[in-house]
Amino acid sequence: MRAEMSRNALQPLIQAGDGRTLSRSEFLSLINTYNCFLKDQTQLHLTYSQDRDGQVTVEGFLNISWGVTRPIRLQIQDDKQTLSPAPVIQPEPSSPVSLLGSKRGMTRWGECSDLHQIDEAEETVISNVPPPAPVPYETATLRPIRHKNADLEAESNLFRCMSDASLVKMRRRSKSAAQRERERQHRFSINGHFYNYKTSIFTPTHGTSTKVRITSRMSTHQVIEQLLHKFKIENDPEEFALYCVHQSGEKRKLCARDQPLWERVLQGPSEDIMRVFLMDREEEEVSNDVAQYLNLEQSILEQVLLKLREEETKEVQRVISKYHHQHRLLSYVLNTKLSPHIETSV
Repeated sequence: MRAEMSRNALQPLIQAGDGRTLSRSEFLSLINTYNCFLKDQTQLHLTYSQDRDGQVTVEGFLNISWGVTRPIRLQIQDDKQTLSPAPVIQPEPSSPVSLLGSKRGMTRWGECSDLHQIDEAEETVISNVPPPAPVPYETATLRPIRHKNADLEAESNLFRCMSDASLVKMRRRSKSAAQRERERQHRFSINGHFYNYKTSIFTPTHGTSTKVRITSRMSTHQVIEQLLHKFKIENDPEEFALYCVHQSGEKRKLCARDQPLWERVLQGPSEDIMRVFLMDREEEEVSNDVAQYLNLEQSILEQVLLKLREEETKEVQRVISKYHHQHRLLSYVLNTKLSPHIETSV
């Protein structure tokens, strides 16, 4: 809880989502209970602040479990690769160790936007080298004439004192274009997934959870967008919805105007009582009346179903009898009014 936020500065009534209000003591009790439950995980504690208009905003991590059945698609390219590539530095003859011409002798981690840019830079450097002139041969042996080169001798001496990382970097020049293409198709993405074209579409394991940092002002749609952005998922947020699944089996779909963090605060931090699931939008809801029968044995459920059918039959017969009685009564009244009235005199 933020130190600068005084409890007495809070408004007497606090808006907790759509159409719900909490008293100041109720709100503070919920926040304290939430944080005490997670006392060993201080990074998951909730904080709150109040703006000039008196509106309270809660901020913290929301635990969301995966419950989707349709495959999700990861982005082919990360956001970092859309940036303009770093300029390629021409190599210097005096520094044979560094392929990018750095005077330090090796390339620092992070000079290129990704590891494949090093390959592209090497390919560019090699492509800029003019083709060698025809090699002169000795007329007697047809062997190329050997000329002593001081740079080559110095380079051969450097190989004996170069580090393993430099030798690996030198060997990278010998990779073919097909090998580099396979590496581009099978690479690490910046969001941590081991990505290739075979595993770019997958379905997360049901029940596994992840965390997103949100505020109580964020709507359901905004929370879904943030979750998909965290894992670089291409699917449309409209394909999914958030569901509150209770221990009893009740499954309630959050509307677009709902605020998921307030739902979590009101239900408490325990995942055993209620969990927030990301599911397909077409997933059916389960009401509390139906959920109370889900954990019963099959024999008991069959008896309950038989009892419900008997009650349904009785209710149908009651409605039919009611309308038959009204039909007879109306028919009698109509016949009475339409029949001719005959007067008799004495």
